[in-house]
Amino acid sequence: MTLSEAEVRSQKVDELRSQGIEPYPSESYARSHTAKQVRQIFSQPGKELENGQSDPEEIPLRLAGRITSKRDSGKIGFIDLKDATDKIQLKIEKKIVTGEVGLSFEQIKKLLDVGDFVGVEGIGCRTPRGELSILVRELKLLSKATIQFPDAYYGINDPEVCRRHREMDLASNQDALNRFMLRSRIVQSIRSYLWQANFYEIETPTLQAIYGGAAAKPFITHHNALEVDLYLRVAPELFLKRAICGGFERVFELGKAFRNEGIDSTHNPEFTSLEVYQAYADVFDILTVVEDVICFAAAAVFGDVKEIENQGETISLERKFDYSEKYPGFSGKHWQVKTMVEAVRDEFGLDFDSLDLESAIDSATKLELHLSKLEQQSLGYVLYAVFDKLVVPKLIQPTFIIDYPVEVSPLAKGHRSKPGFVERFELFINGTEYSNGFSELNDPKEQRKRFEEQLAQKNAGDDEAHPMDEDFIQALSLGMPNCAGMGIGVDRLVMLLTNTQSIRDAVMFPTMRPVKD
Repeated sequence: MTLSEAEVRSQKVDELRSQGIEPYPSESYARSHTAKQVRQIFSQPGKELENGQSDPEEIPLRLAGRITSKRDSGKIGFIDLKDATDKIQLKIEKKIVTGEVGLSFEQIKKLLDVGDFVGVEGIGCRTPRGELSILVRELKLLSKATIQFPDAYYGINDPEVCRRHREMDLASNQDALNRFMLRSRIVQSIRSYLWQANFYEIETPTLQAIYGGAAAKPFITHHNALEVDLYLRVAPELFLKRAICGGFERVFELGKAFRNEGIDSTHNPEFTSLEVYQAYADVFDILTVVEDVICFAAAAVFGDVKEIENQGETISLERKFDYSEKYPGFSGKHWQVKTMVEAVRDEFGLDFDSLDLESAIDSATKLELHLSKLEQQSLGYVLYAVFDKLVVPKLIQPTFIIDYPVEVSPLAKGHRSKPGFVERFELFINGTEYSNGFSELNDPKEQRKRFEEQLAQKNAGDDEAHPMDEDFIQALSLGMPNCAGMGIGVDRLVMLLTNTQSIRDAVMFPTMRPVKD
């Protein structure tokens, strides 16, 4: 009977133990160098090694990592050792690796497999063929892999396997490992910028009695001790603004939010969001913070680079538009800014400033846009439907769309000069939304009216309408200074800066459908 790969490896575990070698030792293993550091040492002037030469200084090297390939050739064996920084070859000679300390040459040859973790001591050398290597003097097993390791060259080609078993993707695909290292750097850079800008990071409840802060369908759970249903938060917004009411002037939260909605290339039910609120600011102030955060994160990944590639498009991150004459007080250079009415007019020649509801519906129909009953209720809904479904996919370069209809913005402050609109923006890059922000509504009476309008929509069948939140209205009644807030989808920002097509490859462990037995 032919044994499976897992059975063969399991037998090796038993054999190692029978020889007094623990396949999973408890003691730590102190490294002196990483693979990258070894390469740096022997690339320095005066430190280069000739083909076939060992390090004359015999600098002691102590490394640890995973075996990614293994080749035996008579009395010499070669192993590729990979750590988080790089990969380097191990040269193992039978006459040197005797097993007095660590594994013997024969044990390495017979009992080690691709996927195992090992620690090695030795000195630098270069093989006759010119490959920089470690001439091993001692090798210890640190952890035995008991299932087959992905192919060292091809890795894992099935996206389903990569997402469901991300550890295998990371172990076999350097691009995947690099992507999630960059994600960590992006998250760190976001926090660094906001800390430097004197924002306080605070934490708000994940379990909420009333979900709010976004038009979304929540996940519901039950708290046994309290005997109440609770919701996983769809956004931290209302609690962050309550902190502003209490006296904080600059706050942010970077964390998880949850929405019980569909899954596609830009949506995952569990996602990471950044929300930022600044007192004594308006929509243009917070728009600038969005630019600053994204540019700061891009600099952390790329350095001083003004253009990046994203899904076949060259995206310019240069801020080159001056809107100070059009919007007094909005100084400096920025990405492109358009009102929603301007964006629709520029694309289709439709001027919603001069249309009534009937002519707007007729124009949308001629554009082959099928409006729902909700979308036919007002001019603002029609405008938003035309923009959202027909204009957004054509916004390639970073573009802020401002001045949204009040119907789709229940938490934003009414526009200072345009009835029926609010002071809100969204940022679009390459046809995808990356940020949402506005001057915050701080009139408790008007907020109650907006919530009541949302309740009417909910009763009419809109599952994503915003619920009434009496605690938030009470907080506004205590007083909230003029304030602006914004949110950025961190997963989407990672997609942008790592040129990743699907959000499920920017989230390390995305939500997946369970595998059926």
